[in-house]
Amino acid sequence: MAAATVQRVYDVGILLYPGADLLDFTGPHGVLSHVSYNNNPAAPDRVFSIRLIAAHEWITASDPVTVKRHISIADARKELENFDVLIVPGGPAPAISGVVNANGPEYEFIKSFIHESRNEERILMSICSGAFILGATGVLAGKTVTTHTMALEGLRAICQKATKDFGGGQTKVMKARYVDGGVTKSGMRIITSGGISCGFDATLYLASLKTSQSASNFAAMVLEYIAPV
Repeated sequence: MAAATVQRVYDVGILLYPGADLLDFTGPHGVLSHVSYNNNPAAPDRVFSIRLIAAHEWITASDPVTVKRHISIADARKELENFDVLIVPGGPAPAISGVVNANGPEYEFIKSFIHESRNEERILMSICSGAFILGATGVLAGKTVTTHTMALEGLRAICQKATKDFGGGQTKVMKARYVDGGVTKSGMRIITSGGISCGFDATLYLASLKTSQSASNFAAMVLEYIAPV
């Protein structure tokens, strides 16, 4: 009798910080929670294990809503090699500046994730203005990327500064629902999305990469989500 096939469960971290946009992280969380191997919403064989990462036990997001983390940044760094996907939500300008300008623990965690060496592809994905944080690290150099339509010029400025500071190629910033910027030399795929609802599209695309297009389509059907044409 053949042994049962063990399905891979991918570890996903969603990095939170004070002021993070609520839908930027609950949207992807909700999408991934509906992706399963057996396409059975009543008893799903889930593909993704999702944890909220934050510096403090309780994080006040936008609106404001207070959210409890699953794991601290300090503890997440100790098991950095276990994370297959890291999602960085956006937020208002003061919240983004608080992460980038202070070189805070969130910023340092992203840099650690970027430089973590692994033998298989990982995914770093930003939602909306979360791309500003990625851009500040220099990881978007030479990539084609996007963000909220109203923030495209701001992202260009961030990426130009990062290129001067860290080197690397010119970053192409374009208007899009989401962009797969390809894989870095270290084997990390960069995905950036536009604002809020665009994060649904990007996350469904991520799901298709890790499972199949049919599994992604089924999750969209469960969510009754139809992507804009």
